[in-house]
Amino acid sequence: MIRKDALRREMQQWLAEGLIEEDQARRILARYGTGLEASGDSLGARVLTACALLFIGLALLLVVSAHWDGLPRGVRFAGLLALTVATNGVGLWRWGRHGEGGGWLFLGAVCYGASIMLVGQMYHLGEHFPNGVLLWMIGTLPVAFFSRRLLVTLLLVALTALWMVMETPFSPPWAGIVFLGVAGWLAWRRHSNVVMLPVLAALVLWLNLMLSWVFHTDFGPHWRAGHLTFNLALLVLAQVLCQRLERREDSRWAPLPWLGRLSLLVLLPLTFEGLWKNYLHSHWGWLDPGLWAALPLLLAAIALKPRGILPWLALAGVLLVHGLGRPEQSLYWTVAANLVVLLVAMAWIRQGLLRTDQRRFFAGLGTVAVLAMLRYLDLIGDYLGAALLFLVMAGILYGGARYWRQRDPEVAHD
Repeated sequence: MIRKDALRREMQQWLAEGLIEEDQARRILARYGTGLEASGDSLGARVLTACALLFIGLALLLVVSAHWDGLPRGVRFAGLLALTVATNGVGLWRWGRHGEGGGWLFLGAVCYGASIMLVGQMYHLGEHFPNGVLLWMIGTLPVAFFSRRLLVTLLLVALTALWMVMETPFSPPWAGIVFLGVAGWLAWRRHSNVVMLPVLAALVLWLNLMLSWVFHTDFGPHWRAGHLTFNLALLVLAQVLCQRLERREDSRWAPLPWLGRLSLLVLLPLTFEGLWKNYLHSHWGWLDPGLWAALPLLLAAIALKPRGILPWLALAGVLLVHGLGRPEQSLYWTVAANLVVLLVAMAWIRQGLLRTDQRRFFAGLGTVAVLAMLRYLDLIGDYLGAALLFLVMAGILYGGARYWRQRDPEVAHD
């Protein structure tokens, strides 16, 4: 991921040294969603300002709460209305006059949400408490859409995720996708990776919550083994998308390589035999909704990368597990999962060597080290099986070291 402030300083230095023209520098920076002039405060300053405004809001709420019960209802309601209107009014004025005011709009959105909760408490409007958060989201949505302020958009994503979790026990959270769609569009237009990553995480949460309603019974929605199948298919599709998009010189795709690396964290639990026993015992075979939700994702991954090994391997794996998997086979599936993680690490090491990409190279080495530590803490089968796995890992590391020396003798000597 390229830091915009570092890239801006580099372009300014090149421009001062006469290496490039100003028009070239502006076009290069425009590709990454920035310019020669600093676009406001730094990220650290914005974070500190947001925290300060949040603490101011909390202080105001505590002061009001200390005298809340002694105030008449009319005074309480008028005070909440005045506070909400004042903070949002200042934010809108600064946004209209100076193009700023994001902190005030964020504080106004917080005051608006607090007012909803306190008014509901005053008038006992708590029949369906997730509706309070939904009203908060509805009020925050137009502010985020028209102002396009980072803090307000992040608040909208956080509220959407909270509402989806609160609403799921009662009904499917259909409306969540609308708010996430707006937040994702705003992140796309602003080239904001800080917003895009939470939006993608909330989207995965929404898909899983909707799937839990497919498994619902008279007691409500449930999380089943099919969720694991579905999320593994999501990871495969994300990995294929990462490989296709990471070469694009566009800052909007900058988080994608990290999604591919973080996806391995979900695969690591599959290297334990206990999880496989529960998974093979609990899935519904060919009738599992998680399998049928995963198949379109895997077919899409194959369509995007027909010659890729991972999508075909994942498709064969889920079909075999749901068709032939039995709890007594858990040891074999555990060994297979360990080998898959090892192969992924080998692929990263190889790509790092071929592209001289240190981050990918050390990501592969780190994966091998984590896998070795897990196997040391939880031996597979017996001591001989774990020893054999350690020998395979040692061979991979030694082979990578030899290849590195042969590829660049001078660097290896240093």
